[in-house]
Amino acid sequence: MDAVDFVIPHMGRPELLVETLESVFAQNRPEQIASVTVVTKNEAPLAVKERDKLNIIRAPTASTISEQRNIGVVVGKAPLIAFLDADIGLAMDWLETCTGLLAQMPERVLVSAMQKSSENAGRVERLRVALSNVSLDEPVQFLPGRNLLVKRSAHDKVGGFPEHLKTCEDYYYTEKLSQLGDLYYTSQTHYVHLGEDRTLRQTFTKEIWRSEYNLFSLSGRKVPLREWPSILLPFWMLLGLVVAVMGVYSQTAFFIGLIMLLLPILLYSVRLFVQQSNHEPLHFLVLFYSVYFVARAAGTVKGTRLLLTRDLTE
Repeated sequence: MDAVDFVIPHMGRPELLVETLESVFAQNRPEQIASVTVVTKNEAPLAVKERDKLNIIRAPTASTISEQRNIGVVVGKAPLIAFLDADIGLAMDWLETCTGLLAQMPERVLVSAMQKSSENAGRVERLRVALSNVSLDEPVQFLPGRNLLVKRSAHDKVGGFPEHLKTCEDYYYTEKLSQLGDLYYTSQTHYVHLGEDRTLRQTFTKEIWRSEYNLFSLSGRKVPLREWPSILLPFWMLLGLVVAVMGVYSQTAFFIGLIMLLLPILLYSVRLFVQQSNHEPLHFLVLFYSVYFVARAAGTVKGTRLLLTRDLTE
């Protein structure tokens, strides 16, 4: 099977990076590993075990995680690249299974593994895992960047990761790859997201950050139809809030605004409730999506301000 260069961007939480590296070097086909490159923004030395094939590159001035990944890619020359986040625990058969699936069909350009809950996972983490695993064992339009096995030729054709995006860069990148071939999301192996959200408070904070660059990520690509709801819903929620506030002057406006706020929350909750990957009760799904959509709306508003500020200064 083809050799693989691993690329891991890193900033903060070195203890999770240690676990990530342990899972990489514990793969049951270690001979396939050509190199493992960690590109860290930390200026202090990393307390990681020295290993053959392990490279540590310090890039404190890198502006985005995309730039870190692109720096790491240049180090290796293997025909396949594995992009991992620095808080990922891979199953021992991840490398063997994913390389086998990538070679199975010539039209495939990327393979990614399903997420699995950690031991003693709480309700929020289990729900995040269920959301991640809605579509399995089929080609998808885009994927998060936590674990991606990519053909180097395809990576080069799309020009690498978009360095102008601080978030949403993985969706932008994988959507570009999907124009070249299939992105396959498999259940035959898995990973554990060691840094997964474990509370609704964490979900709220992170979703604000994650959604800041939603509008930035639209530039330079064709947005698929299935992505538009996630783009427009924050504005719908804001409009519903404005209408509900107008209830000070009109009771009718209050009820219309309330319906506008509740409708997407209920629709998304019911859609996930009937999924086989979900094991959480409906009332908790409603609570989760209430937090989720409010955070997405706040992040999108923040991103709109950043976008307008950037446009005015250019």
